[in-house]
Amino acid sequence: MDSDIEVEECEEFSYRGNAGTIILINVYDPLSCKFPQIAHVATCQALKHYLRTSTSHNVGVVLYGIDDPTSNIKNVLEVMPLAPPNMDDYKKLKNINILALKQAKELRLSDALWYCNKMFNSCTKTLSSQTIILLSRLDTPPLSEDETPTFDRIVELNNSEIILKLINLSDSEYEIHQFYKDLLFEVNKNSLPKSVWKIEDVTKLILNECDRHLATAQLIFEIGNNVSIGISIYKLLKSNIEPKKVYLSNETNAVVTSDTKTTKVLVKPDTDMDIDRVEEQEMPLLKSELLHCQEYGNEIIAFTDNEFKTINNPFGPAKLKLLGFKPETFLCKEKWFLKNCSFLFPNEKSIEGSTTALKAMHQACIETKTVAICVICSRINSKPNIVALSPCTRPLGLDIDIGFDVIPLPFSENVRDLSSLFSDEIADTSDTQKDMLKNIINNVKFNYTPSMFENPKLQSLYRVIEAKALKQDDIEPFVDTTKPLNKIFNEIDGEQFYELFGPFGVTAVKRNSETKPANTKLQKTADVNIDVLDQRVKDRKVNMYTVPQLKDILKHKKATEALTGLNKSNLVDLVYKYCS
Repeated sequence: MDSDIEVEECEEFSYRGNAGTIILINVYDPLSCKFPQIAHVATCQALKHYLRTSTSHNVGVVLYGIDDPTSNIKNVLEVMPLAPPNMDDYKKLKNINILALKQAKELRLSDALWYCNKMFNSCTKTLSSQTIILLSRLDTPPLSEDETPTFDRIVELNNSEIILKLINLSDSEYEIHQFYKDLLFEVNKNSLPKSVWKIEDVTKLILNECDRHLATAQLIFEIGNNVSIGISIYKLLKSNIEPKKVYLSNETNAVVTSDTKTTKVLVKPDTDMDIDRVEEQEMPLLKSELLHCQEYGNEIIAFTDNEFKTINNPFGPAKLKLLGFKPETFLCKEKWFLKNCSFLFPNEKSIEGSTTALKAMHQACIETKTVAICVICSRINSKPNIVALSPCTRPLGLDIDIGFDVIPLPFSENVRDLSSLFSDEIADTSDTQKDMLKNIINNVKFNYTPSMFENPKLQSLYRVIEAKALKQDDIEPFVDTTKPLNKIFNEIDGEQFYELFGPFGVTAVKRNSETKPANTKLQKTADVNIDVLDQRVKDRKVNMYTVPQLKDILKHKKATEALTGLNKSNLVDLVYKYCS
């Protein structure tokens, strides 16, 4: 899923190029809803994100519904070409005053779609995907005479494998016009998009729609004898973006590039008569002539390129093979964190009918509450791994109906039994304290996303550098996500928390140091309130005291049995015996 991850190549599939996206903004606003301003600011925020990440994503920005005499196409204005965004493009888009633009007298959408198709066709770079994101309200249709040409353009986009996605800009819910409902049906979108108005939400939608949803591997899933389906495996988590290394010349500071060439030396006699004199001539070496050598027994053994690949791949071709099914209780939650999980999705391009077969398997796993155990070899030269396929829907909020989480499982030698170091303390914990700890854990739970936590020190530095580069007077603020939220602890019982973790402050009990002599006396715990003790004995709640407090109570009552090693339950019984 990361836009800068190099996609692995399998035997039958290869991916080249970068994703291409055109952001199409509707400026026609006869009702003065001011949605073009929201679209403009959100697009600027998305471009700023791409500038920060130094992505190679190709992004273009086009305005339509505008009356500009300088534009070659009526009602259409190209603001940014289809290329990786740079500082000049961002400043050009930022300086546009949407309110000052003259709106067209009538709305035409077919010309804008035709111009976007032309931009994709005229792009000189290799595009791995082509997407048009339309930002507009969906209650103002184009002219009636423009509806048929618009649907014709939609058919052309579908034939060219160009994806059209709509973002509904509105501060309230309203009735979507029938024209846009038919348009969504043509682009294979059965569900109507929800209205969004906040700039942050619109920016997230643009980034999600622009993101490269390329598969890290496309494999064949063998589910039985002579039964296979095509699948694609996606990586949902993004890796850390590292700055690209650029090598410069010491003298001119020019970018230094490297080029590798393989040559062979052809030796032949200078003349037919003089064999002692030879002539050496360098010639380019073909890839088929390249040999791999290994010295064994004082002898050099040569391998061809195909033989070398066979030696490095003793496990067979890259594929996914079904081994069987296990109950979902077999997969404990801790196994999810051994390695990063992936997402599996059917691939109709390799084998037709894969979606239907995977839907049936997905439904069967949900009904029987089972997970599929498989062996996977994602690359030609990689070792096989055991994985579990857990059925899921809409991972990370993506528009995907079905799929499986690919969860790597450990081998037997990777699992170790660790002895518990706090078994005595766990045994001494009461049920009330356990319930309180469960309540604390449930309160601090949250849905984690990779971009949730950022380094506040680095972010403050980056904001200053960004403001200087963009010549902004104000530094963009950011939220420090590393600070704790105090509101999640409001529902915790303070008295029980104090009984379990207290006392706090200067009266807190210090733990003994391991280097302290054995004859050193232990520091006494806090005094026990006699009134509280009598009430707890009466209510049968003595188990709320800690073990040291129970021992102090028994010492005060001169109970000699407490001097021996007893667990908490025995100490509680002695307290009831001497204090009742």
